[in-house]
Amino acid sequence: MVTATLLHPARKRLMTAKMPPEPAHDVQLRPLGDADARSVIVTSSAQDFIAALLEDLKAADWRTRLGAMRRRRVGPDGVLGLSLPIHRRFQIALFEAWCAVPGRPRLDPARIRGSGLVVRRLSGGQRQGWMKRGKSIDGWVALSRPDADPDPARAGTQDPANAAIRAAIDALRGVGSKPPAETIHALYPAPPDACAATGRTILFAVIPVSSSETSDLPPPAINFQALRADERGDMVWHLSEYLKKRPETEMPRKGDLLGADWNVLDRKTIAAESRFKAFGTFLYQLMVELGALGPSPASTKLMQALSEIALPIEIDALGRPTTTMDAGQWLRLAAPILIGREPNSSGVRMPQRWPAISEELGARLSEAALGCLTEQYKSRAIPEGKFQDDNARYVVRGFIRVSGHAQCPDRLVWSMESEPFRILPWWDGEGPGAAIKLPDLASLKKIKPSVTFSMPPEIANLMSGDMKKLSDGEGDPADTTGIAWLCSFSLPYITICAFIVLNIFLGLLNIVFQWMMFIKICIPVPKSGGSS
Repeated sequence: MVTATLLHPARKRLMTAKMPPEPAHDVQLRPLGDADARSVIVTSSAQDFIAALLEDLKAADWRTRLGAMRRRRVGPDGVLGLSLPIHRRFQIALFEAWCAVPGRPRLDPARIRGSGLVVRRLSGGQRQGWMKRGKSIDGWVALSRPDADPDPARAGTQDPANAAIRAAIDALRGVGSKPPAETIHALYPAPPDACAATGRTILFAVIPVSSSETSDLPPPAINFQALRADERGDMVWHLSEYLKKRPETEMPRKGDLLGADWNVLDRKTIAAESRFKAFGTFLYQLMVELGALGPSPASTKLMQALSEIALPIEIDALGRPTTTMDAGQWLRLAAPILIGREPNSSGVRMPQRWPAISEELGARLSEAALGCLTEQYKSRAIPEGKFQDDNARYVVRGFIRVSGHAQCPDRLVWSMESEPFRILPWWDGEGPGAAIKLPDLASLKKIKPSVTFSMPPEIANLMSGDMKKLSDGEGDPADTTGIAWLCSFSLPYITICAFIVLNIFLGLLNIVFQWMMFIKICIPVPKSGGSS
């Protein structure tokens, strides 16, 4: 018979110190409840959603409660949709850390030296991270090593020797700038009582689904001259017929002095002279869409091609040109008059006709116009916002840094990815709607002006002029006094006026769209309920 002898604590400590170190074992960060990727994300509609989550974790039926928070809002393509905080829906990622040994004991929270969550955008088979370089934001950048440390600086300082070696290598290479680092969001350990109630080491993170950050790098360029054949065909079809192969065309009001009051884009002008429709569209496209009158190389190339067209300004009795002007020069003078409504100080006249454009010249004009669109897009494309693409798909992934034995660096342990999700736009929320309270009629006289508009003389003259004449192209809003005005209005009055106009137009457009039952829902309530 063998009897066990209890060791004195001091002797036990001595023996433990002489024992070989505990063999290393794997640590795993898994979705809470040992579930799959579909269970990483839970949604809460509680206003104090963190406190509500922790209360649920301490309940005996915590699994059931979390299951209710995993109800899916899935689109037609089967992708999970996450609502914004303005919809009063909050998204939380939940993980648990345990040791990969028999029995899978929970990881000692004291061994977690750091933790975080990353949001990654899916792009084909790649993962993109939202990268920052010091104070500069690079935006979404493809990750060549998705399992690498998201913080390069932290990875290089795991050990003092490593840091010194990396510094020496960087000095030899002449590397001075900071490497890009992926944006890391906080991943918090749950309080001890919540972990004790579940018997798990729990970590949670609020998933960011909105951001005002934009990339400091220019947005990806679009080369309109190198589009796919179908897309290029659509763009060329959109271009004016004056930029393609076409026959000779007689011009409207040929030989007349151009006037700022011609209103070549006005429907009344087009109804009286249908040829103005195509010609006015050409001038507008040239001046506004293509920016062909600007200084860019693409604009210069297009105008040079147009200059090969000789416009007959005056002709003799036999129809032979006696005075000509190249189309490029003529358009630089005519477009500001007919589109910008500037005065005709140069005495420019409408040409007699627009010569035929050959297939070869038409192809060059279209090609040059596509080059102008490339330049226009480059100059007007806004920086990429972090979550601006409503159709983008994302995943979240958590990580922890686990301390090892003495003199050993911390180990980086990644979780699996969550299921892909998209972020629903602001207008597609399923939470309660926002209430805007309108004052009753008896209170309107009590409301004082609360917002002031500072109007320069031109706008003040426009507002005080005959709007009917101005809409018909008659009169000039600048032909009055040079007095500016400060006009104060009551914001509730503005809201009521906008509400009335909105209902009028909804009723009119409902005749066409039949949308009233979907966009306007009114229910009767008692007076006390409606005014509370």
